[in-house]
Amino acid sequence: MTTVDATWTRPRLRDGVALGPGQWRGEKLVHHVRDAETGWFYRVGPREHFLLSRMDGTRTLDDIAAEYAATFKRRLGPENWQQLFGMLHRRQLLDGATDPGEIARLTASAAEGAAKARRGPLSARWPLFDPDALFTRLLPRLGPLFSWWFVLPALLAVLVVTGYVVAHLPDLLTGVGGGHRPLAAIVAAVVITWLIVFLHECAHGLTCRHFGGRVSEIGVMWRFPLLAPYCKVDDIVLFTPRRRVATAFAGVFVSMLALVPFAAIRAWAGPGALRDLAGTMLLFGTATAALNLVPFLRLDGYHMLSHALNLADLRADTYRFWGRLLRGGRRATAGYRRRERLIYTGYGVASAVFAVTVLILLVRFWYDSLARWIGPGWAVTVLVVEAVVLLALAGYVARRRRRAPTADGGSVPA
Repeated sequence: MTTVDATWTRPRLRDGVALGPGQWRGEKLVHHVRDAETGWFYRVGPREHFLLSRMDGTRTLDDIAAEYAATFKRRLGPENWQQLFGMLHRRQLLDGATDPGEIARLTASAAEGAAKARRGPLSARWPLFDPDALFTRLLPRLGPLFSWWFVLPALLAVLVVTGYVVAHLPDLLTGVGGGHRPLAAIVAAVVITWLIVFLHECAHGLTCRHFGGRVSEIGVMWRFPLLAPYCKVDDIVLFTPRRRVATAFAGVFVSMLALVPFAAIRAWAGPGALRDLAGTMLLFGTATAALNLVPFLRLDGYHMLSHALNLADLRADTYRFWGRLLRGGRRATAGYRRRERLIYTGYGVASAVFAVTVLILLVRFWYDSLARWIGPGWAVTVLVVEAVVLLALAGYVARRRRRAPTADGGSVPA
């Protein structure tokens, strides 16, 4: 049998093509397909995933069709196979049926799309290097750190540090707020903070690599108004929910673990610059970790919640759900499962309460500050101008996201 004959009689996906478990996207269950060679990620439905998962070179089309009919109580016709293989051909996913020129085009388009996604007025990314080879070399030496023999005591240490900060919060606030800080102490705090943030991002990447994913990028990210390192772990969509949660939590876990030495210094060192530095790191480090865990900001806590609920994008799908609900009532959301309706309803209400509360506090604080500097009338004018600018930026970002292309596989009729 020739290679071409084998390709079509016993189809096999190319090496580097990986299938992920199902995640809920609104009312639909979707699976991610990663093509490591081109860098593309595709979304397919459960039926396409069922067929692709059986294209391992050992089953004939008749074997796959029989399994499909037994599972979905429906037989596939010639037009269904034509549609599926058309998608596989367009995406160059089938072993023995690839075109080098088309592979190069797909690779270039994936790189172009990633470059466009890095640029924006409120967020941008600048890649520095590919850490995958480095993480691969480090993992055998760091393997014990992923065992429960290390994780459980480390979690206990993190809880102890958190309790220490809460118990000594008034003293820590007084220490940070009082007195003049020498330039050397400020520089040291900034450098240490950046090192901890870098370790935070490396923890995401190493955990992703530990679970079999590839880490393609480490760089610097601008997300208004902050500049910080980032680590790209796109392969997380190929993991089970528990592993996705662990990968998302790894950063905060390491950030808090890095504060253990500062807690020891603060507890046992005598008065002086070192003790003051330890107090500063404890206060701001714990506050940053707590902020990271807030599930209404697109930070680690949000991703942990989304992964734990096995939802592809909790915030975007909540917006979409509420848009349908407000435009068409309950009938417009009849296609959602009861579980997702409850989640999107609850998260939407909680997000609105959180956003309104934060907005009121920020506006009140900023108005009071401006009124003392330039008077009440000008303070109101500045606030109105800022609101118009922010609304214009939000509209621009929303339009960019709506125009962003998505790569979906073909579909097999129900």
